[in-house]
Amino acid sequence: MTLLDLYTEEKKRFLENCTQCGLCAKGCPILPYTDTGKIPFKDIQKSVFDFMRTGQPQPLAYTKAFACMECFKCTAGMCPEGLNPMRVNETIKGEYIRKGWAEGMVNDAGRTDRTHRVCAAIQTTRDEYHRITTESGSQESRYLFFPGCNVYLQPEKILLALDLLDVMGCDYAYLPGLSHCCGNERLFAGEIEKGSQQTEGLMETISRYTPETVVLWCPTCHCRFETDLASGFQLPYKVLSFPQFLAENLDRLSLTDAAAGRVTLHEPCKSAYTGADPDGARRVLNRLPGITIKEMPHHGEDTLCCGSGAIAWFSESCVRFRNTRLEEAAVTGADRLVTVCHYCNQTFAAEVSGYGFSVTNYIHLAAQAAGIPREDRFGKYIRWNDPQRILLDTRGCAAESLFPKRRISEVVQSVFIH
Repeated sequence: MTLLDLYTEEKKRFLENCTQCGLCAKGCPILPYTDTGKIPFKDIQKSVFDFMRTGQPQPLAYTKAFACMECFKCTAGMCPEGLNPMRVNETIKGEYIRKGWAEGMVNDAGRTDRTHRVCAAIQTTRDEYHRITTESGSQESRYLFFPGCNVYLQPEKILLALDLLDVMGCDYAYLPGLSHCCGNERLFAGEIEKGSQQTEGLMETISRYTPETVVLWCPTCHCRFETDLASGFQLPYKVLSFPQFLAENLDRLSLTDAAAGRVTLHEPCKSAYTGADPDGARRVLNRLPGITIKEMPHHGEDTLCCGSGAIAWFSESCVRFRNTRLEEAAVTGADRLVTVCHYCNQTFAAEVSGYGFSVTNYIHLAAQAAGIPREDRFGKYIRWNDPQRILLDTRGCAAESLFPKRRISEVVQSVFIH
């Protein structure tokens, strides 16, 4: 069975079993922030069903699908018939875009000067860039570390993870992102066939390493493994998030109170909702000397999304949702809002000014406590919001990268200026 087969089967199951009860619409966190207003949830789901049955445009179905943040909440037993509403959303997006009724998401994944590659290159030395983009080769190791692709906008996080693996003395191989992908970037955009191909390519590559455990940096990759892949494939290895892995191996590190302070944790919504990783980052923070966690009103299984998944087609909804979460963080009185997901980190870091706290990622705190910190250049550049200043600061790494100056300028403008 392929991932594409799962989507084909999902559409068939949906048309045979959906009762249009509307529970998935009722439980959707983003819909109250859209133009659906006070429309009954059953009416929203009827629109979804009508589109899946007839293939004709349905405004409410469009909103439900294209506003989807992919928080995975609806995949975690919400449907009484055992359906996967997120797969339905992705199918709808694909159909709308294919028929020219909606614009596709701009995706430069196939470019040799892809945004993520350029962004990583101008924040790292040539040796560091080589380290995070070079595969270990086919070799047997206990662990295989895969960072995913989107974190390359913030390359120091990959480097910090590798630093920690080295200091802990772990037997690991490294499989870089960008050249490999779990398929999410395509599936999110409704490109089901291409997403399926990416997933299968990653699975084939992982199989060459025969690892006992695959350690994943990206929460979205982790949830894709735990939902899509676990439901259709028998994985011959254990899958852990990096926070889970780190929590299990902190005893290998000598920790100080260098990261001490009051923090509030924004865990990845999808990890909490699906149960893929309900407490890995919290376990890490609780073990770091001098760290005190001040919980937000919504946390754990009841956490809120950062809103970033809605940015592509429903940007206003994303902003409203994001601000709700930032206001919750401000109430705690914490000095730092700690993220786990790099995308959450990106979403908050650009907008945190005026809230009275800074934004950092748990990996920075763990590395700081272990005595191996790295500068968060991404966060610095987001705060600067000044293209000329950023270009000046990155000129050394940019010169080593060999990417054209014009392309580098485009990437700086698109990633760091808000």
